[in-house]
Formats: sequence, C-alpha cells, structure tokens
Amino acid sequence: MRVWIYTRLSNDDDPERDSLQNQERICREFAAQRGDQIVGQSADDNISGMNFSRRGLSQLTAAVETGRVDGVLVKDLSRLGRHRTQTALFIDYLRERGVRVVSATEGLDTFREEDDLIIGVRGLMNDYYAKDIGKKIRTGYRQKQREGIVITPPFGYWKDRNTGEIKIQPEAAETVWMIYTLYLAGCGQREIARRLNAMGCKTPAQLRAEHCGREVRATHKTQDGKYLWTYASVKNILVEESYTGVLVNHRSETNSGKVKWLSPNEWYRHEGFFPVIVSKKQWEAVQRRLKEQARPANGNKAKHRYAGLLTCRECGNPFVPMIRYWRGNQRVEYVCRGYHRNGKSYCSSHRIHEETLDAMVWEYLTAVRDSHVKEQEQIVKLQKMWALRKPILDAHILALQERIQQLEGEIDEIIIEKIGTTDISSHIANWQW
Repeated sequence: MRVWIYTRLSNDDDPERDSLQNQERICREFAAQRGDQIVGQSADDNISGMNFSRRGLSQLTAAVETGRVDGVLVKDLSRLGRHRTQTALFIDYLRERGVRVVSATEGLDTFREEDDLIIGVRGLMNDYYAKDIGKKIRTGYRQKQREGIVITPPFGYWKDRNTGEIKIQPEAAETVWMIYTLYLAGCGQREIARRLNAMGCKTPAQLRAEHCGREVRATHKTQDGKYLWTYASVKNILVEESYTGVLVNHRSETNSGKVKWLSPNEWYRHEGFFPVIVSKKQWEAVQRRLKEQARPANGNKAKHRYAGLLTCRECGNPFVPMIRYWRGNQRVEYVCRGYHRNGKSYCSSHRIHEETLDAMVWEYLTAVRDSHVKEQEQIVKLQKMWALRKPILDAHILALQERIQQLEGEIDEIIIEKIGTTDISSHIANWQW
C-alpha cells in the first residue's frame, strides 16, 4: 500500500514521547513490517489538534487529490486531529477518495467496520482531552492576569527571564517617546510612520524577530523585504496605556475560537507595574486628540458599491473608497490602502475612478447580454431546423426499424437451418458406428 506519514506536535504534548522524530520512527517501522511503500510525509510543529488549517495537512490533501496515496499512517488518531467533528469529516473525506487512515500504535484502520465504534470513542476522548487542557490553560492564564504576571511585554520593554523583572528597552523606548512627541506636535499617524521609516527606526515586529530568532506573526514589509512602520503600528503605540506604568489585561475572553470583548469594569488593572516611558498627562492628551480626530462610524453600512471588492495585485491590500472634490464637483475613486497608509515605500500609487468601474461593468454586462441574445437566436434556429427535419427523420427511423426486424427474422431462419443440419449429421455418424 502507498502510504503517507503524517506527524503533529502541539505545545502541550510531551516533547520526548511525542516528538516529530519519534512519531516518524514509529510510523516507518510499522510501514516496514507491513511492507508498505512510503510515498511522502508531512508534519505540523506546535499546532493544536483543534485547528485544521495546517500546512502539513494541506500537503497531505494535495497528495490525496492527485491519487498518489492509498493510506495515511499516523502514530495515533489524536495526531490527525482532536476536534471530534472535524476529524470525523476529514476521515469521511479520505474514505470517499479510497484512502484509509491507519493508527500505528492503536492498530486501528478506518476501512475496517469493526473499528468504527473504537474510532468514535477515541474521537470523543481526544476531543474531551483537548477541551480539558484548553480549560486548564485558560484558568492558569487568567490567574496570571489577576496576579499581574506578564508573558510578553509591549514594545518598549523586555522581560528578564531569570528574575521576571520588566525593564525598559532603550532603543524601543526612545521610538515610543518620539511617536508621542511628534503626535502632540501636530504630526499625523501616517506622517509619523513616514518619518520613522526614513530614520530607520526598528519596528515592533523587527525587534520581536531579532529577540525570538524568527517572525512569530505576519508583518508589514517593503517590496525589498525591509520592515515598515505603518499607520496601524503607530496607532497601536499611541493607545497603549502600559507606557504610563499601568498593566491592563483580561480585555477579552476566547472560547471555541470566538473572541468576546469585555467591558472596562471587567478588566484587571495593575497600577505602577511598568517603568514609565510616557507621563499620564501626555497619554491622556494623546487620547483626547485621537478622539477629536476620530471619524464618526457609519454603522457598518457600505456607502460605495465597489467597497471590499477590489484588491491590489501588487501588495494584496484592498482598495478603499475616497471622496475627492475637483472644481466644485464630487467624485469617488478607489485607492490602494497599502499606498494610502504607508506611502510609496510600501506600494505604488494605484487608483481608479468609480465612473471608470461603472463603464467597465456596463461594458461587461452588455457583452454578456449580447452573447446571450446570440445564443438564444442560435437555439431558435436549431429548433426550427429540427422541426422541419423531424418528419423525415421519423420516417427514416421507422424504415430502419422495419429493416432490423427483417434481418432478425433472416438470422432466426439461418440458425434453425443450421441446427437441423447438425442433428442429421449426428444421426448419420451414430448409424455408421
């Protein structure tokens, strides 16, 4: 059997017993005992079994779709997934394509009917285990929030892992102080981002990557791979109250992947927790200015017909509608949000007028309509041609059916004549003997 080895390790698994290397070794030994042919393998490291958006699982699915795999080999079914419903659906997806899942340590095979009950029970156990672990992790994290324990300090600080003390990171703190100073001096958030990029100030993502040795989340970069300050990253610095020394956490709760934002009276506040970078007076002045400059919400009602439908091919950002005034006339144009917020160092200037889009859409709809009319006319012509030829074709079919009956009668006569001749020959042969 052609098998694909799949391994997975989450952050709550035993790294020695369930390491990716150990899982692979067990699966390879199992395949060798059975005489299976290993056609490929994939793995997911530090990924929860409740999450089915995994790179290794996508590679497995691609191999299944191309018909390269007869079976999937895992150390145990929990490696495939811990979400009971999602795992069952994925197993059904594999069954429909003739691919079985074989558990090396549990001896289970999804193509054996006698294993269906055990697989169902295992799914319930794996699902319960994952939810129980998640509940314990959330409880422990909540307790750390109550006690004021910081896991990852905000930009401008670093945590001494030996003492647990939060200290100021001088380079980042200077950038924070500069952002607040420029904003109170009248600079907008886009202008501040432009100046920080021109000065080469390190971004939060850049410092995080240097500290961790890798990028831990999606980051904004220029086309040549340089880290970039954006409107949003500056805004995040300006609203962060930690720079006044206050730790505020438990702002939201996550349950089954759904985030619930809590009211301020449910937050946990710890005064005097961080070293102060920005005074309370400065921070409050920034909040007042942000509130004054905030645009009123439109109730999430789209006012522009192409909003959310256009995407920049160069940077992947959506096009946002902008109202322009020219010589007393108002017009709407859609511009690349990446360029609008971050400037030409992030993306080129792309814009298109709403009237141009209207013309393009009308041209396309007109072409579709004309094509439909032509196809309808062609169908009508074919129907008329068929109506004219139908009596002739019906008569031809009737003649052919009569000819078929005639030929079948002749065949029957030949067979009867052949059978009679064979019987006479056999009688003569018996008489001579």
